[in-house]
Amino acid sequence: MEEQKTSAGQGLGVAGLVIGILAAILALIPCIGWIAIIPGVIALALTLVAFSQANKGNGSKGVIIGALVVSIIAISIGIIQIIFFAAVATEGGSIKNKIEKVAKEFEDEFEGEYGKDFEEAMEDVGKSIEKIGDDLEETMEKLEEDDELSDDEKAAKMGKAAGKAMKEFVKELKDTTDTK
Repeated sequence: MEEQKTSAGQGLGVAGLVIGILAAILALIPCIGWIAIIPGVIALALTLVAFSQANKGNGSKGVIIGALVVSIIAISIGIIQIIFFAAVATEGGSIKNKIEKVAKEFEDEFEGEYGKDFEEAMEDVGKSIEKIGDDLEETMEKLEEDDELSDDEKAAKMGKAAGKAMKEFVKELKDTTDTK
């Protein structure tokens, strides 16, 4: 007779998956994708703890394995960007001058298109993303403390909260690409 699966580790697995997806999206942004290593490592840690809980409590591991894969991919892309920029930095001044020229052209084009400089736009996006993450974390904490809900109900609500956070994140990214 087959043992019944529990929801052990699912909360942390979902949190690790959401943070891992955010890290993977961040990792795909040229020039700043290396920053994805930080949330990628956080997602990896959450996922490993969730995996341990799932093993001990006979919980399902599908979401947790997905979170593990996404986290590792995000970290890998971030490391590749670091290696790339280190290689560019060691090549000397000619590449540096070309990069500076392209960066200046990018900044001028960005400011002309969006009406504000790139750093200001990234600061706005960062604040919005931080608020989304804080809201998600607050929701997850409230759900963890709610003793009236079963583990399945908590997992379902956590999944919905993560989905909502992801939609808000995608909307925020779309807002940054809309022209004036």
